Amino acid sequence: MRTLRVLVGCECSGRVRDAFDKLGWEAWSADLLPSESKPVRTCYPEPGRWHHYGSGGHGFHYQGDVRDLFNWNHPVNDNRSQEQRFSPIQEHIPLWDLFIGHPPCDHLSYAGARWFKVKQADGRQQAGADFFMEMVNAPSPMVAVENPHSIMQKLYRPPAQVVQPWMFGDPYVKGIHLWLKGLPRLIPVCREDDFPQLFRTATGGGSWRTDTAAGRNLMSAHEDSEGRRNRAKVRSRTFPGLAEAMAAQWGAYARGYYGGR
Repeated sequence: MRTLRVLVGCECSGRVRDAFDKLGWEAWSADLLPSESKPVRTCYPEPGRWHHYGSGGHGFHYQGDVRDLFNWNHPVNDNRSQEQRFSPIQEHIPLWDLFIGHPPCDHLSYAGARWFKVKQADGRQQAGADFFMEMVNAPSPMVAVENPHSIMQKLYRPPAQVVQPWMFGDPYVKGIHLWLKGLPRLIPVCREDDFPQLFRTATGGGSWRTDTAAGRNLMSAHEDSEGRRNRAKVRSRTFPGLAEAMAAQWGAYARGYYGGR
């Protein structure tokens, strides 16, 4: 069976990419920021510019706009283009076997609903929604798009599934909404009562005033572990257990799907 390819869009943590890489996938992440975990190599938008990290890394990272990799003619896709060219005429090989997108929620999340009118007036919300839909329509028969509780439920459709970190072994509460195409829902591996205590985490950077007003004086060590300035970045990372579940469950589903064709 050919090596399957997964692209994780808008991911700089590398957690989902690394989980797939460890299971034998050709795993790519793409983000405007550098990868936080060490990939085997990083590719940049400038022609021929690569940074090789050598052995010990996991997967590959494209430091640029994820939509660049939706193009068959992009250098990252050269090998897949060759596979497609020489494959049997009855076999269709997709550009990406699986796509997982984490589009920014800055202008979509209901956590910032008080600013919706301003963002609608200046076009930021529409731009965010358009980008979200580009992720939904990524060139892959299997697509998962993740966001928090957001206006995309009205502008597009309700999510196929809402999961919590504790369902996959991390003791946190955070509603993670998943819009799925061609993929099954994730199956939880833990129950809520498996944990003596669950910690809260939320969307975006948050504010001390908002947290205090809601009676959340004590912030979790998870959220402020890298200082308050980095809270939004910390909150946006996929929890390790969820990343592993995506790779294990969706990876097995994809292998069965493509292996049976």
